[in-house]
Amino acid sequence: MKNRTDKTLLAVFAVTLPLYAFIVLTYFEIIPMVDHWEWPSWVNSLYTWLALGFLAVPVFCLQLLMCRRTGRWAAASLALFIIGAALFFACGYLTARGWDSLFWGVLMLLSIAPAAGCALGWIVYGLGRICRRGDTHV
Repeated sequence: MKNRTDKTLLAVFAVTLPLYAFIVLTYFEIIPMVDHWEWPSWVNSLYTWLALGFLAVPVFCLQLLMCRRTGRWAAASLALFIIGAALFFACGYLTARGWDSLFWGVLMLLSIAPAAGCALGWIVYGLGRICRRGDTHV
């Protein structure tokens, strides 16, 4: 990669993906670090939001990198896969009965942040192309 922006996107993706994995593994106490349930409520709320929504950052970097480096259809494949998974989980949530709806609801909740990261990546890529062409009067 020759472009410094692409190298930065790849570096941010490479750093934030393991960081997200660490946050999730410690949040669900798969890796026992500290008892975060004894923290103040605002810290615990922030930790919960990080565990649920931080995946948007590495997915945003990956989507923007794919938009910049690959063709449109290859870049759209990530977004189509994630949005398709979110729709599949939503369909499962709407059709499930009893405790099964909790399973589908959690999967749907976990797929919202990556879908938002993909959408934000496409928005930033589109705005960058518009500004590069000079169609804006800023």
